[in-house]
Parts: sequence; C-alpha cells; structure tokens
Amino acid sequence: MAVIVLAVLARWFARLVTDGWWFEALGQRAVLSKISRTRIELGLVFGLVAATVLYGCLLVVHRTPPIEQTFGPEDQLVARYQIVVAERGLAVRMGTAGLFGLVAGLAVAARWSDWLLLRNAVSFKQFDAVYHKDYGFYVFQLPFLSFVIEWAFTVVLAATFVTLAAHYLSGTIRLAGPRRAVSTVRVQLSILVVVLALLRAVAYWFHRYELVWSTRGYVRGLGYTDEHHVRPALLLLVLIALTTAALVVVGLRQRSWRLPMVAAASWAVVALMAGTIFPAVVQRVVAHDDPARRESDVIYRNLRATRLAMGLDGTRLQTDAVSGAAVVPDETDLSPLADVRVVSPDVARAAVAARATAGGAAGSSVVTLEPSRYVIDGRAEQVYLAIPSIDPGSGASWKVRHELDVSAPPPTVVPASLVASDGQAEATSSERTTLPVAAGGKIFLSTDTRAYAVVKESDAPGATSVSLASFSRRLAFALRFGDLAVLQQTGGADRVLYVRQVVDRVRKLAPFLAVDDDAYPVVADGRVVWVVDAYTLSDRFPAAERADVGALDAASALKRPFNYVRNSAKAVVDAHTGQVTLYATDQADPVLTAWRTAFPTLFDTASAMPFEVRSHLRYPSDLLRVQTTMWGTYRTDQQRQDDAAGFAASTGAWAVAPTETTVAGVQPATTAGTAVSTTARASSGSSSSPTAGPTTSVSGSSTRAAVPVSPSYALWGTTMVAVQPMVSKSGPAVAKEDMAALVVGWFDSDGNAKLRVLRADGAIPSPATARSQLQAEIFARNAGTPLFGEQQLVRLDETFAWVLPWYGPAAGAANVGKPALGGVAVLADGKVGIGRSVEAAVEDRFGVDPGFTTVKPGAGSVAVPPGPNDSEETSVSLMARAQAMFDLARRSELDGDSAKAIDQLKQAYDLATRANRLAEAGAKDGAATGSTTTTTAPGATTTTSVNA
Repeated sequence: MAVIVLAVLARWFARLVTDGWWFEALGQRAVLSKISRTRIELGLVFGLVAATVLYGCLLVVHRTPPIEQTFGPEDQLVARYQIVVAERGLAVRMGTAGLFGLVAGLAVAARWSDWLLLRNAVSFKQFDAVYHKDYGFYVFQLPFLSFVIEWAFTVVLAATFVTLAAHYLSGTIRLAGPRRAVSTVRVQLSILVVVLALLRAVAYWFHRYELVWSTRGYVRGLGYTDEHHVRPALLLLVLIALTTAALVVVGLRQRSWRLPMVAAASWAVVALMAGTIFPAVVQRVVAHDDPARRESDVIYRNLRATRLAMGLDGTRLQTDAVSGAAVVPDETDLSPLADVRVVSPDVARAAVAARATAGGAAGSSVVTLEPSRYVIDGRAEQVYLAIPSIDPGSGASWKVRHELDVSAPPPTVVPASLVASDGQAEATSSERTTLPVAAGGKIFLSTDTRAYAVVKESDAPGATSVSLASFSRRLAFALRFGDLAVLQQTGGADRVLYVRQVVDRVRKLAPFLAVDDDAYPVVADGRVVWVVDAYTLSDRFPAAERADVGALDAASALKRPFNYVRNSAKAVVDAHTGQVTLYATDQADPVLTAWRTAFPTLFDTASAMPFEVRSHLRYPSDLLRVQTTMWGTYRTDQQRQDDAAGFAASTGAWAVAPTETTVAGVQPATTAGTAVSTTARASSGSSSSPTAGPTTSVSGSSTRAAVPVSPSYALWGTTMVAVQPMVSKSGPAVAKEDMAALVVGWFDSDGNAKLRVLRADGAIPSPATARSQLQAEIFARNAGTPLFGEQQLVRLDETFAWVLPWYGPAAGAANVGKPALGGVAVLADGKVGIGRSVEAAVEDRFGVDPGFTTVKPGAGSVAVPPGPNDSEETSVSLMARAQAMFDLARRSELDGDSAKAIDQLKQAYDLATRANRLAEAGAKDGAATGSTTTTTAPGATTTTSVNA
C-alpha cells in the first residue's frame, strides 16, 4: 500500500514540476504561480479556520469532566474509548482537526477562479432595476460570498455533530440516567446553535439578491411570486433566525431548551410553508395565469438583460433592410459569384490525397481542411489550407510516434473557387496559389495529436520545448508520461515538446476561459499559426435567460449553462514553435478586464496582433448559432418593440432556418411507408469517398426532420463573414417558407467583432425552399443522382442569389475514383440557371457573360461527363426527382398557383410510378440473389449530398 501511495505522489509531483517547466518555456510562469499560490492560500486559510473551529470544540470536550460512571453497556464503551485515547488525546484531536481542515480547505481551493474575480472585480457601469446594484456585484462578488456563507454553515454544522459524538464518547453526555449532560455541554452546544442561526440569517439576506437568477417565474429573474411572496418570506426568515439565536441565549441563562425548541420548530414550519409550498402554489395558480400581465416587469427586465448579456444589444447589433430587388444584368455587379466555393471540402480532401503534397507523400491523411481568404494576384479569393496529420497512430513504434515522424510539412493549397479544365480540384503549388509557408519550417503542433515529441534543438529552433539534459529531468518526464522509454531512448542533447494539441495548449495556459475546439490555420509572414477562439462566460448575469445550446455539438466549448458570453480573446499558436499569444479582442468586456487585472502578463491588445493574422479572423460559428437562436426570441427593432404580451405570444419571433419546410411551416413532416435515404458519405470520418457511390438505407418510416441550418462562411468583398439564415416562427405558412432575415458576423481590420441583421421580410427564399427549386431544375435537366455540394448564398448589391454545385465521377481511365464538378445551379428572382460552371450557369440565368471564369483554361470546355441517360435511370434517382417535384408542388400551392401545383404533382406521380416499376423489376431480378430494392411515394425523404 505504501508503495502505491508513494508512486501516486511521485507522479503528482512530477506533473507539478513539469507543468512549471512548460509554463516557463512559454514565458508565462507567473500565470501558474498566481493560480497555484491562490489555491494554496485559499486552502491554507480556510482549512486552518475549519481546523481551528473543530480543534477548539474538541479541546472543550477534552477539558469537560465526564459524568460519574455507572456499570451499563454505555459506560463500557466510554471506558474503552478513554483507555485508547487517554495517552493519545492531543494526536487524536490534531489529526481529526487536520483532516477536517484539509477537506474543508480543498473545497475552497477549487473556487480559486471565483476568488480572483472577486479580488479583481470591475464595474459594468450598469445597474439592475430591483436592488440597484452594479451588475458586477452579481457576476464577480455574490457567487463567492454565497459560497463562503454556505461553506461556513456546513463547517459549523459538521463541527457540531463531531462535538456531540466526542461528548458522548468522553462520557459528558448520557442517553440514560438521572444526569444527561454537564453544564459545559449545554453552553458549548448553545454557542454552536447561535452561530448556525446567525449564519443562516446572513444566508437568507444574501439569498434575496440571488432571486435575480430565479427560474420560478415565466422567465429568469425576480418574478411576480418572488417579488410578492418569496422576498418577504426571506426577510421573515432572517427575523426568525435572529430571534431563535436570541432565544437560545435566553434559554441558556434559564437552563431550559423549551424556548429554543419552540423557535426552531416555528422556524422549520415558516421555512417550509412560506419559503417553498406557498410560493409554488402562488406561481401555479396566480402567476401562471396571464403571465404577460402579472410578470410584465420581469419580462421587460429579462428582455433587456438577455440581449445585453448575449452581446445582442443595440450597441453591438445593427439592423439593415435588404430590398430584394430584381437582378439587372447590366446594372448589378455579378462578380461576387466568382467567389462561390465550387469545390467542397471533401472533394478538396480527395484531391490532396490523390497527389503528393509539398514535402509529403501521395495519399497522406489531412487533419484539417479549412476555407480561408487570401489575396492572390491582387484579388481576395477563397482557398483551402490542407494541414497533413502528424499523429502516426497508437500502433506505431516509440521512435515513429515520439521521435521520427513528429512533424508535418507545410500545408497544401487547394483553390475553392477554381477547377481544372476537366472539372477536378487541384491540390497545387503553382505560382498562382502558392503561399509562402516554407520559411516556417516543420509543423510540430496540430489538432490531431496528444503525443509528446522528442526533438533536437536543430530541428525545432526556438520551440517551446524543455531540455532533457539531466537524468532527473528525464525521470520526471518518464513519471509524467508513464513511459520508461524516455529514460532509455533519450539523451542530454534532446528536448521534449509536450501538450502539442493546440486547443489543449490554450486551455492549459488559460483554464479560466472557455476555449473553442475548432482551431483553424492561418498563413502569416511565411509561417503557419493556429487561431483559437476563447470565451468569457458567466451564469450569474442578473435577470438574463440562459442560452439555448441544444443545437451545439457535445464537444463545443459553449455546451454548458451560461447566460453571459463574449468572444473576448483570440489565441494564436505558432505551429512551428508552440508559442501561444492571447489577444484581448473585446476590451470592453468587464469579465476579461478582471482576468487581465489578475494576469497582467498574459494578454496583449488586439492592435498588437499581426495584420496578416488579424485579417483572417472569423466569427465563431458556435457563438453565432447561440446568438441567433436567442435573437429569434429576444429580437427587437422598429417593427417589434419590447412588449410583454407580444413576447409571451411569440409575436414576430424568428427561428433559425430549417433544412426542410412543410405546408405547416418549419415543423417536420412525417410520411408513412418505406423510405430510401441516399447519402454520399464523404466526411473525413467516414470510410467511403465521394466517388464510391451512394449508400442506401431502408427504414419502415421517414420523418423529415426540420434540422436547423448551420452558419456558413462566405466571402463578401474582401471579408470572410459567417451567415445564419432566419425564418419567421409564427404567421402564415408561406412566410415561413421565405427568409425573414440574415444575421451576419465578421471581424473588421482592427480585430473588432461585428454583428448585423439584414432584414429580408420574405424577399429571399429560405435555404430549404431554394434547395427544392434548385434540385428540381437539376433533376429536370440531368438524369441520374448527382452528389450535391454546399448550398451558398451570394450577395449581389441589394439582393441575393442561391448557388448549388454538384459532382460526379471524372472522365478518363486515369481518373477513376476521382470526383469532378458536374455542374452549378444559380437561383435568382425565382428563376434557375444551370451550367457546367458558375459562369455558364450565370449566363444561362441572366443571358450575359459575367466577365469572370472559374475554370482554368484547357483543351476545349470543361471535360465533365454528362449525366446518365434515361436508360441509366435508377429507382433511387427517379424518386429523388419525384421528391424535388413534389416540393415544388407544395410551394406552388402555398403561392396560390393551383394549376401549376397540379401539373407538378402529376409529374411527381409519373416519376414515382416509373421508380416503382424499376423497383419491382429489381426485386424480381434480385430474388435469385437475395437482394431487394424498396422505394417510396413522394413525401418520403431521399437525400443525396456531399457533406460540405
């Protein structure tokens, strides 16, 4: 047992020491020192207080003479205890108090972040409407104060029970006999009860302030029931607790427990009735009836506080209108269509894997492939940066995993808006798309590895690595990693680079920030750096609603309870050296200001960020999703003023646009029968490629789930913006089929976050409506089942156009298994244009040459093979066309064009009939081989897509 304890302590000490070396290598030893010193000081001070309280109680027990012994079983137990403890009384008291203080101190040490916020609190310069206190009191001070009060009550209560047990074992308390306790016991217990009552009174007083976080009412905040019943009840409980303390003192003088017992019983009854049962009844019966009228004040406070806490107040969010005017080819600038990503991420990934990268081998895996904006030939264009993997896998040998294959070559560049003459994406290093990254050297940090790396100083100059020059250092790292090979395989000239996963590195350096898991690479000054978003969060903003994070991934940094958020910092991690620099991008955030005060050497100003990095900052998609979800309910503008009745009825509310629409609006439609779902699995984590063909899954029923559309990135001018479409949550069904607004987020050239709402008011079709129209036209002109790419929204002056590319297998025996651009569809002003390239689709739609090209010059036109003819149609492709036509029929019905809807329904029926015939023929042919094919009628879900 002793060996196990020694081994655990040795690993703990080794981790502590190596953490110090890690922070020192980053030049941030002061951060670790501040956190460690704060935890130790809190643990020692509060642990000493708790230990002193208990030791004092036990000392009183020790000095209290026992009641005269009799000869019952109880006295035998007391006698045995006194025999055992008689010679070890001091050690027992100190050991018990020390263990008690250790546990109590550790509980407070874990709240080091709350203590630092309390010590470095700043003003929000805004006050709540109930208690007229600065918001900083609730965010910085009240959480730690409330915790300390509850901690003190728990410590005294635990000390009281230990004291009772000690008195019993010491013989100063008897359960039977003429004399039950000595007078010292009564005095000591009375003092403890008085302290408990006083602490409870203080807790009730501070609990009044905590009502601003109440969830009892219609919205979060101090509501009708809290204002009229709970708050007065808390004041009453303060009075009762103080009265109980006074009666205990009186009872002590009278040597009677009768009055204190009556006060305690009254206290319990009032706490139960006035503090719990009665408010619940009032909330259920009274406040629940017509909440807009009874809780109008708290709703108004909640509206304002939520918008401020979520960064959606008028100072941060501006609203503009979009006219939705028709596109006039001779007057409208069509050049933004040249920036459409005609290459999906999965097609780009396949192109990287098909050819050798700069310094890498063909077929090498790609850890990340992000769309970025770079100035090429004097014009901002979109490209993909493909970062090769640096993790050889857990099955590799120690040398391969930790010493030989520990770095990656510079990234490969894939144009996102340009394809070769045969329609294929190009992983290229030509002069046009080369980015000067060779100067940066090898990439040692990435998002895919947590393995440590043993490197030579010459291989990683300036890297934030730690020397392995001495045996003691190698032993410390062997204990940290649990790997004795560090002792056997390394020497004095080696250095170790650890915590190489970029997100883990930022989280370790700044554990008080919520760090986004989506790091993206940027090429700046000839080097590759990783940019990581960091948030300041709080769940203690008064009267603000908690964020709706249901649509976020489980791994998201925002997948937690909070009602205040700011993207207040950006971390820039050098991929070559591991150096981390934190930049304060929201210097108006009081929470970040408090942390900057606590750690003055950790943050740089946003203006100190290199311009090349600053120009590539992008608005976090998870933050935009949270903000738009909340804005849909809490939005306000000239057409929707703050109104409790309108808020309660969701009048004018918006919702994130869904991927599917129905006649009833954004709700999903369920269709009985058997569904065929055709999906091209081309994501990085799947086993099939975009050209491996669709996979078909059969189920007994299909639910067309209205999955919210995720925010997407687009190049508007020279700025990369994040766009989130919104639709109406209420009103006529036709309104839900069109766009209510676009919420756009971006960073300006100074590194400041910007948010803007572009009101469309139905002038632009929603993503689902546009997709139905685009797919229907594609199916009508091209037989077969194409693999769809990313649907994108392009801004054309005061209006917008939807663009949808699709893909197919490349032509030629040498290109088997490679995807190529099959064509592009453009939707504007309700009409669709289709072509083999963006410029061809634009010309088909508007009848003019757009003046740009998205296809590299080659022999002839784009050599993309046409879709299969009618003889090559399958039941799946026919059902996909039938579904698209059925969606158009629903749209025509909503628009009031019944004749057109009937014609489209007939076409959908004909296509479905042909699909069923092919399915029946396939079933007969497959009877001999045991295979079956199943189709459905229009209305079931048939989806074919390339994940983009």
